[in-house]
Amino acid sequence: MNSNSRILAKLKPHGRQRGAVLIVSLVMLLVITLIAVSSMQGTVLEEKMAGNTKDRNLAFQTTESAIREAENYIESVVSLGAFSGTGGLYGFASAQPDYASSTTWTDTAQHVVAGSNYGSYEAPKYFIKHFTTVKGTEGAMNMSGYGDNKGTGDVSIFLITGRGSGGSADSAEVMLRSHYGRIF
Repeated sequence: MNSNSRILAKLKPHGRQRGAVLIVSLVMLLVITLIAVSSMQGTVLEEKMAGNTKDRNLAFQTTESAIREAENYIESVVSLGAFSGTGGLYGFASAQPDYASSTTWTDTAQHVVAGSNYGSYEAPKYFIKHFTTVKGTEGAMNMSGYGDNKGTGDVSIFLITGRGSGGSADSAEVMLRSHYGRIF
């Protein structure tokens, strides 16, 4: 036997192959696939959470804008005569609607629709209730800032309730309530 035949004998496969490399490769491929699918599910969940946070923030901001619009309205009226119990403006003696009831927010006689929606699914809504009047100088403090005395006069306190929604029909909904005072 010459040296060439010895080399060929070494290169020749001996009997049947066992296929261990194939099995190990498939197991490793399965593990890598499971890791990839798990990370994709985590990414999808994080994306949904970020979208919901954005939607909730949009609902909050639109509701805040409705509250500010109501405060501007209160500053623009010259008397309490506009608070007659209809159109979202409720006087001291009139009962305010239930803010948790869906009828309050679908019946246009019970709320005011804010002027802009800032990208939300529907425009925010609010209603104002003349809550009480603080007589004399008791309510005069802090009406325009910390420690700033506006002098004498009765302070009318209003309860503002606002409701806003996020960017889609089945999105977040935010309700805010605020007290606002003004001297007439």
